[in-house]
Amino acid sequence: MSNLPRTAIADLPDEERGGAEALIAALGGDLAALAWQGSWARGEQTAVSDHDFFLAMRRLDSDVLGRIGEVMDGRKDWSLFIKTEAELRQYPAHGRVQFRYGMTLVHGDFEQPPFEREHVLADRRYFAVEIDHDARYRLVHDRGPERASADSARHGRILYYRAKMALLAMKSRELLDGREYPVTRAELRECTADPDELAIIDLVERWPEVKAGYERDFAPLGLLLDRFVRKLVSELPAE
Repeated sequence: MSNLPRTAIADLPDEERGGAEALIAALGGDLAALAWQGSWARGEQTAVSDHDFFLAMRRLDSDVLGRIGEVMDGRKDWSLFIKTEAELRQYPAHGRVQFRYGMTLVHGDFEQPPFEREHVLADRRYFAVEIDHDARYRLVHDRGPERASADSARHGRILYYRAKMALLAMKSRELLDGREYPVTRAELRECTADPDELAIIDLVERWPEVKAGYERDFAPLGLLLDRFVRKLVSELPAE
């Protein structure tokens, strides 16, 4: 089964401990595994960070989803990533790194999707497509006072999430080059001297402070991400 580290439920922060206990009680034997992930698990949360759990389910239907929804009702700033065991066995090539790094088991166990170099490359290609699409779409279609004013805050938030995706792309490069995966932003900062990459790390770390400016005018962030993607693509091997 998985080789992830484990954390006792009793050792979780209050918010996570309450959520974990409620989910385990509500789901019973339908829950194969519960894991803690995200910025709180890495110890680098900010004022806008969600509480993140991964749920591996033996069974998933409207009844089970309803029970999960009841547990989450009234809990602010939570984000659950829910997969069945069958879905994990058919997991796409990209996105598998999350089941190897930065995740801690708190209940049960699950079989991790296989993870090889080809999956790291698939991650980087996926990140490049997703980041450049959102950055360029908004720069072309939504830039300017007439078009951007009503939705600038939404565009800024979307690009913030793409900036977080850029951090994952930077981390994956370390694996491709045969180095250790930098789980935290502090570890990642030690891996790069590129000013654009350092600016993206700073932006993610300081988002509660700087988001108002980027939500008024998202173009500087879009242009930063566009430069990052062009460098990312230049580093990828040809098919």
